[in-house]
Amino acid sequence: MIRTVVFCVLLTFLTLSSAIAREVRGKVRTADGQPIAKVAVTDGYDMVLSDDQGVYRLQASPLATFVYITIPAGFAIPIQDHVANFYIPLSPEDDQRSYDFVLDPAGEDSKHAFVVLGDPQVYQEADVQSCATFAQDIREYSNTVLKDKSVHGMIPGDMVGDRPDLFPAVKNVFSSSDLPFFYAKGNHDLATNTRSNTTASNLYEQHFGPRYYAFNRGLIHYVVLDNVFYLGNASEYVGYIDEAQLQWLEKDLKQVPAGSTVVVMLHIPTAQKGFRKVQRGQLLTNRAHLYALLKDYKTHILSGHTHLHDHLQPAPNVCEHNQSSISGIFWQEESCADGTPAGYMVYIADGDCISWKYKTLGQPDSLQGRVYALGENPERPDQITALVWNYDPSWSVSWYEDGQYAGEMRKYVGHDPQTRKDIIKNKSKHAYDWIWTTETDHLFAAKPSKIDAKVMVLIEDGFGNKYEVYVP
Repeated sequence: MIRTVVFCVLLTFLTLSSAIAREVRGKVRTADGQPIAKVAVTDGYDMVLSDDQGVYRLQASPLATFVYITIPAGFAIPIQDHVANFYIPLSPEDDQRSYDFVLDPAGEDSKHAFVVLGDPQVYQEADVQSCATFAQDIREYSNTVLKDKSVHGMIPGDMVGDRPDLFPAVKNVFSSSDLPFFYAKGNHDLATNTRSNTTASNLYEQHFGPRYYAFNRGLIHYVVLDNVFYLGNASEYVGYIDEAQLQWLEKDLKQVPAGSTVVVMLHIPTAQKGFRKVQRGQLLTNRAHLYALLKDYKTHILSGHTHLHDHLQPAPNVCEHNQSSISGIFWQEESCADGTPAGYMVYIADGDCISWKYKTLGQPDSLQGRVYALGENPERPDQITALVWNYDPSWSVSWYEDGQYAGEMRKYVGHDPQTRKDIIKNKSKHAYDWIWTTETDHLFAAKPSKIDAKVMVLIEDGFGNKYEVYVP
């Protein structure tokens, strides 16, 4: 009897070990067959490097649905089905084929650029067509201002507004920009009324691939995470990074030298401005553990979700860029609720340094703010005011009265008057009656000494670029 029990236990152990130890193998190579060594290959749980012959062998988790690579620097980003293609869906367990990855050398890319678009959140085909204007604007900007750089696009979630059937249309429209795009999962990209976060994410994975992954360009390491955790009831979710991702991120960062610049894209922000009342579920709840993993790196976090535009520093080595929505106020107003005009961010990587600028749709990138004359802002009727949508604490906003320097303008928290005016004027056209403005601290005020003074506002960003705006 004892021998029988021991045999059964051993048989069960061997069966489970066999299920756990499914080997996935393949090769990372160029189109002409040259091996590419030291490329990270993962199933989302374990991670290995390709050897000198480009060969890898990976013990894949039974929970894994993809095998994928971290695209190395100096190689082109493959595109398939209108998205960056760095992954292969895993076949049934009895499949013994080789999972091979083919990359094309692209040369030096230490100087490159990437554009970030927040929350397209399309609800209907007409919204998808509106996205086409952004794709055209990006294509023109890339072909002119960024023509000497390789460029990729990034969207931190909410590609659709609870319409997974529009995923193909969204991928297609942004691919018309001629850029490879990387995506993160948003809360409106879920298939809701399913029983778990896994099932709610299935449609996203079918269209965009793994929920978390990494790639390299030049000296920058990029990481995309899924921090939208579905609670299995209606549309309820929480900002949370599960343990599997955290363990995977630990393995990923072991390949990245300390002190490197790391760009992390996720949907729900890790931080918000203190004057805003934000529900607990609208921030990443276990953000401290993410910061801890990133403590040895110069980190930029790209987030969306709020439809507002802010730059924050939630940790000493972390700069978070919370991206405004290209949909404005849910495709009802061209500006977001904080007054940020519809547009996108342009980031320039030069070695391990990153600079950035806001690009308003259809406008030159020299447009970085707007000013209001005396009496135009109901909140400050006796002052001139300015909205500087891409402001962060490294910027300065000063003013000149009749050609003479008058000092720094005073920053305050308030509402953008132009956006408020537009909402009131267009109220009968809005699909939603709750549309209104949101407070921002990107507003500045000063009081001229005389009513008829000629006033110029000088905006200087953190990279030394200067923009002159004259009060009308």
